[in-house]
Amino acid sequence: MTPRETKIAKSILDALHELDGGQAHALTIHGEIGGLGLCSSVEFDSVLAALDRQKLVLFVATKFKGRLWNITDAGEAARLQMQ
Repeated sequence: MTPRETKIAKSILDALHELDGGQAHALTIHGEIGGLGLCSSVEFDSVLAALDRQKLVLFVATKFKGRLWNITDAGEAARLQMQ
């Protein structure tokens, strides 16, 4: 990941950490981290997909709310290592 992508990833992991085991929709997470002021939706989606591939986040597909994301234990560990 580039330094910019790492910054976005850290912001995503921090936002999910603050949910304390809860889940959030991607649009909610994007808004929590600063929305378009921090990154475009394309950048956000790309970083979120990379985090998913690395198993740092995971989603639950719901019938009415779409995908709800949460942080994994590996994501918690990675979040602490990112500066």
